[in-house]
Amino acid sequence: MNDNNQRIDEVSRYYASVQKLSYLSTFLFYVGAFLSIAIPFLNREQEFLSAVVPVLFFVTVLSHAVIVSANSYYFIPFAERQRRKQLLSNSLGIPLTIEETNKYYNNRLEPNILKLGANLMENAFFGKHICERMLFGERIKIFFYGAVWLSVTIYRGSDLGVVLALSHLLFASEIILNWIKLEILRIRNERVYESLYSLYLGQPQTPVPLVEAGVLDAFAEYEAAKASAAVKLSTKVFNKMNDELTQKWERVRSNLKV
Repeated sequence: MNDNNQRIDEVSRYYASVQKLSYLSTFLFYVGAFLSIAIPFLNREQEFLSAVVPVLFFVTVLSHAVIVSANSYYFIPFAERQRRKQLLSNSLGIPLTIEETNKYYNNRLEPNILKLGANLMENAFFGKHICERMLFGERIKIFFYGAVWLSVTIYRGSDLGVVLALSHLLFASEIILNWIKLEILRIRNERVYESLYSLYLGQPQTPVPLVEAGVLDAFAEYEAAKASAAVKLSTKVFNKMNDELTQKWERVRSNLKV
């Protein structure tokens, strides 16, 4: 029998493959970036490298594309579907999945549409703060890559092949795209949280039609945001911020009496 005070999250195992593939895709991305910059410096005297490096670059780029696509179109949606089932199971008291969670959602409401809204508000609250912390590093990375690209581009002595490689690395890769997706996810999480906070500020005691409509609209917005972003929030950042965010959420929950 599980201890009621023990935090359990069996759904998290579905994100293990997502995390591993994410690490692998990042590694392949930087390998490909190195090879793309190295190719312009190869000369005819380096016959072996001139023959091998482009092949390695092609294999690396292809492998990276396959892994990113697999994560975006299968592993992340599958994990999110399991999480969504657990969200609905916990909120409505219907066992849509056998996976168990305990102390993952923190409110005192009985299973109904109001509990679904409270769970969504908690998810959006944690999500927007984790996105903010992750964006701190992403913005620094974008600034660094942008500064390097601009410096190489405006320097007249730069090799054209290097300029093209860096331009492709910055604009045709996932560097800018991931930053944009994370920014949008943060904004949409904040929108969901604020809309639900305003809805619950009136402290509804029963699931009246207006509240039901608001919760369902927030549910659709939240799931659509996660699906369109296809971004896994950092477990490392979550673990670092969990205690701080839990304390803040407890104050929110107490104020709204949920």
